[in-house]
Amino acid sequence: MRDTSIKTILQSWKKKTISKSELESLLHTSSDTELCNLVSDAVDKGLISPVKTSGTNGNRAYPIYLKYRIIIAEDYTEAVSAISMLHPAIIKSGYLQAKPELYLKYEAQFQKLNHYLFQTQASTPVSRKERSFVIFDEEKQLDDSSFHGLLERLGLTAEVLCYYDTPEYCFNDYIPERKPQMTLLICENKDIWFNIRRRIYEDSARSIFGVRIDGVVYGSGNKISELGALSAYTQFMGAESVRYLYWGDIDRAGLNIFMSLVKNNPQLDIQLFTPAYEEMLRLAELRNIPDSLDHREQNRNYESIYKLFPNEMKHRLSDYINANKRIPQEIISYEKLLEVMG
Repeated sequence: MRDTSIKTILQSWKKKTISKSELESLLHTSSDTELCNLVSDAVDKGLISPVKTSGTNGNRAYPIYLKYRIIIAEDYTEAVSAISMLHPAIIKSGYLQAKPELYLKYEAQFQKLNHYLFQTQASTPVSRKERSFVIFDEEKQLDDSSFHGLLERLGLTAEVLCYYDTPEYCFNDYIPERKPQMTLLICENKDIWFNIRRRIYEDSARSIFGVRIDGVVYGSGNKISELGALSAYTQFMGAESVRYLYWGDIDRAGLNIFMSLVKNNPQLDIQLFTPAYEEMLRLAELRNIPDSLDHREQNRNYESIYKLFPNEMKHRLSDYINANKRIPQEIISYEKLLEVMG
């Protein structure tokens, strides 16, 4: 009777350790003789182990440590039985059977997931939050890193559950037809992006300066060059291959964006859209070109960009950059786009 009582007490005890005085109170005894027998039996059965640094009661005949660590094993018989009834996709790895405590931790979620897998054959990918709400009635359940990691360990990946992560970087783009292979023009500034988009939309224009393009992307200034930004956007599109043409202002800031864009995305095909820059340089000869507003000291070497241009254009470009001038994209007017886009 006493053994059952102490085992029950230890199973319901909320702390990881229990003191001699707490045992005395819970077992309704102040006798070292009785308590020593009960504690010794519990230690022998692997229910508790003494915290030796806590010291003893000083009774040589019936020594009792002042604190014990609870090591009683929980009975997972019912949990293991419940796990065996789950959908094969959940239990095929065998991991959950070996970790029944994880099933108990997320029992409600696993039951909802089990119902979903038996009732649904999803084939169209949706966003993580949408799939989470469909399965768990909670759009943020799959955002729980611990639970999400457990699902990954069980083999229940995003591909299996048919969802995707909406990329952190969602750039404004206009791509009339998604294709396996595409050439996309990235524009640094919104006005020129909108004008090109307008020509593609209104006039079905598909080339600019004689170069075929499949769409136009607004790079939002420096945002496009942030680490991982364009890569995430590209992966989200799901195309087999994308060739990017970059077009921005002619100034140090604009060239820096391009160089950072290439550096931060070495796996992508990114080229400077030189025909547009050459036209900007030609038009600049007839205009009073303003100084750049960026007066920070610049030590960057732009030779890798200069060598992309024929000699005359190379010297013009370097002269403007060295003089810290700025030729905005907007020097290419909408009327000019009517001429160069077909």
